[in-house]
This record gives sequence, structure tokens and C-alpha cells, in this order.
Amino acid sequence: MAVRKMFFLPCGYIDIDQSTMTAGAGMGETVRAPVLSALLSTDDGWVLVDTGLNPEGLESPERAWGPRARVVRPAMTKQDDIRERLRELDVSVGDVRVVVNTHLHWDHTGGNRFFRESEFIVQKAEYRFALHPDGHLSAAYMENHFRHPLNYRLVEGAMEVVPGVSVIPTPGHTAGHQSVVVMLADAPAVVWCGDAVYCYASLEGPVPPGHCWSQSFAVNSIPHPQPESPSGREAGAGP
Repeated sequence: MAVRKMFFLPCGYIDIDQSTMTAGAGMGETVRAPVLSALLSTDDGWVLVDTGLNPEGLESPERAWGPRARVVRPAMTKQDDIRERLRELDVSVGDVRVVVNTHLHWDHTGGNRFFRESEFIVQKAEYRFALHPDGHLSAAYMENHFRHPLNYRLVEGAMEVVPGVSVIPTPGHTAGHQSVVVMLADAPAVVWCGDAVYCYASLEGPVPPGHCWSQSFAVNSIPHPQPESPSGREAGAGP
């Protein structure tokens, strides 16, 4: 069984330094990065990947995001509220059976609290670290975003969420980052990589994020293209 449809939901933007996305490159260059969620139509119901920015920030940025709002500068409209994006597709928060958080940073969990009836799939390592992060990584974890009476299912490693939708560990950006593999019915498979890969430049090095829990783990989580030997044989093959 496969996923019937996949919708990309725009949930605002954040203005950040390029070097946050690509370690060691673009320092001092501000870029506007989109905040995205994905909605999957499956035979087992609606599955949502990440919940975007906290809409409380529309009225009180510092109450929603704290002092970080002055540094990262989120930009969103009322339409970027995850609830509004779902309504555009005639889907309500109560219709969403499963929410997958790629990780628990503030720009991926801003709407978590609205999904009281959904099951949340989060890596156990990510939830533990979010509650007790290392000091220099703590600003991105905001408990007012994710620490609510929600139905968190803490998993360890790869697993099938519903037929056609699986999660795979891609740690590095965070301790328990995971990506989502989507098997579409009428198109090639899609890997929703969260923040494991920010942009094409990340694939070329590979280049890890500039702000991450482990750069070595982050590099290992980025797909590495296999170079073809000059003879066309597999590299390392004998004569």
C-alpha cells in the first residue's frame, strides 16, 4: 500500500545566517528559509509531518519564541498557522491520525499542542535530549511548544508508521533527528529529510548544518553519491 497524495504546506519563513544552514560557508549572509510541513493522504488516515511555527508569535513574538525571536526573526501570516493550512484542504486537526516530528526544535513544533487526539512519532533520543539539552543547544528547544499532554510514542530507530510511511534515524542536526520515507502510489518515493539536509549545497560536500548536535553524525546522515570508476566497473573491483 502507498500514499495517495502528498501536500506541501507553507508555514512561514525564518531569516537566518547562511552559515547556520551550511557550516563554514556564507557567514554574514542572511537568507530567508521556508518553514514547511507535509500532509500525507493514506489508507490509514491523514499523517502530518511537523507542525510549523507557533501562531502565538503573530501577536507576541517574545512570549511565543522568547529572546530568540530577535535573533532568528520568524516571518509568518495568519494563513501560515498549521490549522489554516489544513483548512485550505478541508482537513481539521481532529482528522489527523498521526503527527511525525522530524525533531523537536521550535520551528517544527509550533502547532503540536493543537493535535490532542493524534499520535506523535518522535525518536526517544530526541525527546530525552529536548528535555535536558546541552546548554549551547538549548535555545532551539522550547518546552511551551512540545511539552503538552500529547500522545507521544517514543520510538528507537527505523519503523513503519503506516503502510507507505516510514521513519529512519538521521541524527546529527539533533540527537534524535529522523527523516520520513514516503512511498507514493503514482510517483517516485520521497524522503522528507527535515533539517538533515537544508539545501542542494549540503549534498555537494557533503556539508553539515552549522548549528548541530554532532557534525560527524550529520555528515553520515547526508546521502553520499557513489563515484563511478573510470572503467565503469565498481570501485575497488579487481581486473
